[in-house]
Amino acid sequence: MAAFLLLSVNAAGAARTDMVDVSNHNGYMNVSDWTGMRDKYGVKSMVTKISEGTFYKDYTAANNIATAKQAGIYQNGYHFARYKTAAQAESEANYAATLAKQAGLPNNAVLVTDVEATEQQYSPLATNDYNNFIF
Repeated sequence: MAAFLLLSVNAAGAARTDMVDVSNHNGYMNVSDWTGMRDKYGVKSMVTKISEGTFYKDYTAANNIATAKQAGIYQNGYHFARYKTAAQAESEANYAATLAKQAGLPNNAVLVTDVEATEQQYSPLATNDYNNFIF
């Protein structure tokens, strides 16, 4: 008795993508950028950089949120973390929340912290976990 596993092989191309991450590195996104990703790759939502530390406001966030909304793409935001202490995490969270509101991020959107900077690389896991909880 033989058993066969039949796998569907798709043509070479991009992998299925439900969400994309954009920031000032991508520039100002327009409605056709979003509709193209939605229609060609199945993109349903986006996350755009809002802020970094307590010193940087992503200048593309408001535009990218507005154009994604026009294209029917669900909008989310992220903050690039620089914090090393709980007090810094709280300060950065307040900064990010203020800028997210100013950029037009919807009240029901997700605002996450992107923790990958050198400030966190040399901190113990328990410290990073606690600071992320505070954020």
